[in-house]
Amino acid sequence: VIMGFDVYGRNPQLVGEKPTIDWSEQPSDEERDKFFEDLAKFEQDNPGYYFRNNVWWWRPLWSYVCDYIAPDILTDEDKRGGEFNDNHHINAIKANYIADKIAEAHENGELQKFADLYVKSREQLEDDHWAKSYPFDVDNVVEFGKFCKASGGFEIG
Repeated sequence: VIMGFDVYGRNPQLVGEKPTIDWSEQPSDEERDKFFEDLAKFEQDNPGYYFRNNVWWWRPLWSYVCDYIAPDILTDEDKRGGEFNDNHHINAIKANYIADKIAEAHENGELQKFADLYVKSREQLEDDHWAKSYPFDVDNVVEFGKFCKASGGFEIG
């Protein structure tokens, strides 16, 4: 089982209502499909509500945030808290700071430079090296920044 990181906004500004389904009523395939389609649309319309990454994507993203984006504003407890599914909270001030710094790094090209170096360093590793399993992608970081900006602070679970 591949563990994932589910990151929830603590005070996102929501558009519309989150869809619900009564699982105890044994919904049909069509009802389930409609629910998941509606949920995906809700999450897309509300970027501060929910962000997800599996462990392979999350670890490099969180390391980048801790080491390059917000090393001075995140405490050691914050940095460690992001490495586990322990519902660690990052407050709104820190979330906004992370969002702004990600946007700045994206705009000035530093994020792309980091991504290029990251990919190049992975390519130089032996095929069976553990670090080959941890990708890093500019779009993933940018999406996380958008989430942070709209989240009102977030919880890492």
